[in-house]
Amino acid sequence: MFHRHVLSAVLVVSGALALTACGPDDGDMATPGSSASPSQSATAKPAGDDKGKDGCPTLAKGHKLIWVHNVEGAMANIIARDAKMLCNTKMDEGAFYHPEGPLKTYSFDMNAKVTVVGKHGPEVRPATNTGKTLSGIGHVKECADPNHKQYDSGQSKEKSNEYCVGQNYYDVVVGPNNKITEMTERFGS
Repeated sequence: MFHRHVLSAVLVVSGALALTACGPDDGDMATPGSSASPSQSATAKPAGDDKGKDGCPTLAKGHKLIWVHNVEGAMANIIARDAKMLCNTKMDEGAFYHPEGPLKTYSFDMNAKVTVVGKHGPEVRPATNTGKTLSGIGHVKECADPNHKQYDSGQSKEKSNEYCVGQNYYDVVVGPNNKITEMTERFGS
């Protein structure tokens, strides 16, 4: 009987210590939602640049996050999942992204503005390939499938030197008929 009381006391004290081990200064994990505060521009800088100092990056009204699985066909249909962001404002960790939900097909407006994470910061890409620069949708396709396993009709493609560091997360504007009209690559950990 005595052992049960001692064991119970040890468990209660251990539980209390575990609950007090995490305090308000240990950082909070926040998921962005609808807020009345002004949002950062989706194209101003890639997510994660704030490093927790100014709060979590937020999406502009009418924008959503997606994770691109692949791009297919001549019409550049984007196969993607919705994405969610977590951000730790106190631990200086920046934004974390993860895909969730089923794959969806989005059509792509060939005149869409596409901003990618480049070696020297954000780059607005042209609508069509120019010289050695891939178009915006070309970058999205290349980075979603760098080993060319999903390349159309079994065509071969030489290795690209495309700078792919964004982990295929994009801030997008989706217009009527599920058509993407703007894309900004997000950089997160």
